[in-house]
Amino acid sequence: MGNKFNCQDDILCGVNKPKDINNLTDLEKKHMPVIEAPEKTEKEKVFEVFVQAGKLLAHPNEPAHFIEWIELYCGDTFVGEASFCGGMSYPNAIFKITLAHAEGPLRARVKCNLHGLWETEKSINIL
Repeated sequence: MGNKFNCQDDILCGVNKPKDINNLTDLEKKHMPVIEAPEKTEKEKVFEVFVQAGKLLAHPNEPAHFIEWIELYCGDTFVGEASFCGGMSYPNAIFKITLAHAEGPLRARVKCNLHGLWETEKSINIL
């Protein structure tokens, strides 16, 4: 029997999402990706999505502690990825994308080499 491990207590287990979006911890502010994109767009029209980690509170950018990559999805469909090096590049990316349909919101994931995987989402309407 013994103690059962609860994945919610381990930031390196699974995907981290804000527990209370209106009261973010400093750890969440440093790691939550911020998505800037239009609220709506026309079907198959090219538009820009800007994703940044550390916008709410600066994330370290050192060789020993940094954001490794940013991934962008529309629902569960992979859209793109940007990779970074500690101490040399800052964790933000501009994706130029086009959507024929939206099967869910835009979702951004960032991977911190010390604090795991973090995700946020933003709704988008396809006209």
